[in-house]
Amino acid sequence: MGAAHTVQARAGSERNSFVGRRQELADVRRVLSTCRLLTLVGPGGVGKTRLALRATSELRRLFPGGTFTVDLMAVRSGDLVAQQVAAALHVRDLSGEHPTDQMARVIGDGHVLLVVDNCEHVRDSVATVLHSLLSACPNLSVLGTSRLPLDVDGESLLVVPPLGVEPTAIGPDHLQTCEALQLLQKRAEAVAPTLRLTTELSTELLEICRRLDGLPLAIELAAVRLRTLSPEEILVRLDDRFRLLRRSGATIPERHRTLLATMQWSYDLLPEPARLLWRRASVFVDGFDVTAVEAVCADDVLTADVTLDALAELVDASVVGTTSVGGASYFRMLDSVRAFGEGLLTTSEEAPALQRRHRKWCSAMTAAQTQRFLGPEQVVAFDLLSRHHHEISTALDFCVSTPGEETAGLVIASDLWLYWEARGRLTEGRRRLDTLLAACPDDSHRARALAVAGYLALAGTDTKLAVPLLTQARRLAMVEGDSSVVAMATQYLGQAALFDGELDTAETLLREAAAQHLPLDERLSAFCWADIGVVALLQGRLDNASEAFTRSLAQNATGSPWSRAHALWGLGLVHLGHHDVPRARDLERESLVVVQAVDDLSGSALCVGALACVAAEEESWDLAARLSGAERMLWRSIPAEVPVPIATLHHDYQEATRRALGARRWAMCHEEGSALDRSAAVSLALGQASVRSPAAQSGPPAVVGLLTDRQLEVAHLVSAGLTDREVAARLVISPRTAESHVEHILTRLGLHNRAEIAAWTVRNTTTS
Repeated sequence: MGAAHTVQARAGSERNSFVGRRQELADVRRVLSTCRLLTLVGPGGVGKTRLALRATSELRRLFPGGTFTVDLMAVRSGDLVAQQVAAALHVRDLSGEHPTDQMARVIGDGHVLLVVDNCEHVRDSVATVLHSLLSACPNLSVLGTSRLPLDVDGESLLVVPPLGVEPTAIGPDHLQTCEALQLLQKRAEAVAPTLRLTTELSTELLEICRRLDGLPLAIELAAVRLRTLSPEEILVRLDDRFRLLRRSGATIPERHRTLLATMQWSYDLLPEPARLLWRRASVFVDGFDVTAVEAVCADDVLTADVTLDALAELVDASVVGTTSVGGASYFRMLDSVRAFGEGLLTTSEEAPALQRRHRKWCSAMTAAQTQRFLGPEQVVAFDLLSRHHHEISTALDFCVSTPGEETAGLVIASDLWLYWEARGRLTEGRRRLDTLLAACPDDSHRARALAVAGYLALAGTDTKLAVPLLTQARRLAMVEGDSSVVAMATQYLGQAALFDGELDTAETLLREAAAQHLPLDERLSAFCWADIGVVALLQGRLDNASEAFTRSLAQNATGSPWSRAHALWGLGLVHLGHHDVPRARDLERESLVVVQAVDDLSGSALCVGALACVAAEEESWDLAARLSGAERMLWRSIPAEVPVPIATLHHDYQEATRRALGARRWAMCHEEGSALDRSAAVSLALGQASVRSPAAQSGPPAVVGLLTDRQLEVAHLVSAGLTDREVAARLVISPRTAESHVEHILTRLGLHNRAEIAAWTVRNTTTS
């Protein structure tokens, strides 16, 4: 080789500390050992250049022919790419010979690494040059950085993700495991040397990193603001991140001086259909699949075929990330990317139309999933609705705030009737129905909405509120001739009577509802028969109870796991009444496994309580007391009181346990069960775990110290039933910040939903 043997080539040097990226560096080394062209791709500001420079410094010894870096950021014309690469290789401009031929001759068969940085805006010309060089130079390797793939034969891609945000451990050492927080800390210390990272401050900084999706450029820009603003002040202002995140400096590339400029650079590189889709897809606040984006974003201007091509271009340009969920592709924009598109959409004339199409998609999606609530795909429906929960919330907010959309919101909230309870969003569902019913006093869908509101009140064991709502729904539905709503209201009026101990009334209403449901859907009738079985249990008629539960299982043979679990639970209590402990335990555990799949909190509470009775029947007194405490925790997490008929069924077993253990031992074991989280309670009930007595511990529960004062404040508001938006208004923070606080609380405490936060808060407020 010529010049590459004699010139001491240097890759670009790093000007400040390099943070994290161990996995990505290992991936670069691994891929470059098996291919000759590796392109680092990712959104603007994700750190592709920094990763390439660090990788080059670590790989230099593997390339005795030299490592050479060419930065194409300032190159505006594709015609100049070859000359820029030649200059980096120290190739003299010999007239009469093409620059690519000169470079190939100079490189020859030398083991050379060529780093080509910032290729996206001239990628076609880069692809042409690299194709020629790789064909002519057998030992040449190329490491490129680009927001778009170069599309050269033999190219391998490595997607550079944002820095990790979640620490792998919680505690004083978590800085060592959270790359995004490490970066913010180091940059903050550089620009604000007096800043000291306390535990409280690290929590706020972690929240900043999370709001910025771990995007390195955004984090570095936020660090600059720490000269003048506190972390809390930055968090409040991140809703207007493009005004906030900026810095000056003549040596800083223009597109990296502000987060807005970085987004604009990516936007300008795209063809118009992809730009249009970026703007339109920003209406999705969390994510979308192909069906959703076609339904909301496609029209006569952006046809379905063009939409699919534009989506592929956005994925290629790292504007949209993609994952696989249930075998299907699911797409999401980083918050900063979505915020940029949303800003463009908001200033356009089509924003109202896009919001309305988004709402219509949510309406169709929720209506379709409602049809699956009674069948074997019930869990699939709940999972899909959970995945799109933020979209549903946004659509409901739109309905409340947009004249003429209130009815659509009422229908959506009613369609979600079983989801609200099943996925621990009972309080939110009740609030949504209350607001929308008030906004729709004379709506044709009002009867069904009243019935759903009554059902949700009943799920919270609030019969005083449930009965008037259900009575009004039944009366209105009778006038309108809506037999399905009449049956639903009758069923839950029967259940309300059951909760209030009016057993004869309950059985009459439940049998009436079962008959009304039967010609519509026998699977609805099945749930009525399970409650008829509960009435028989309370009256001591075990044979009648067994017959009712068996009938429920038969009618629900092709139905929902929810109904099946309810009947199995009741049948287990029948066997317990016959002192058949093994069969009772098997049925209750089978029911508990089913309700875990459905993610049903009330069903979990019922089964754990029944298993406490089973333990008492076989005189496993400590276990019985602990499971009773766990049952109490589960009911409080809904939040709901233990229904009166359930307390009646358990009374004798609990009294026997208290007498056997004595007041002190009972209280200790019961409190141990109450202190469990949901997963631990279920494990204990299924015989998969034991409980270590808190008596063996010293001081208050360690879990309390995991939350900062701000997080404890949020947890108390969540336990009071406030939504993220209401928490935000109360604390004068953004809704996104409130949501992030809730997500962080769930992560720190190992909980699953807001209901469990409420239970944890109540428990620790009581015991601390």
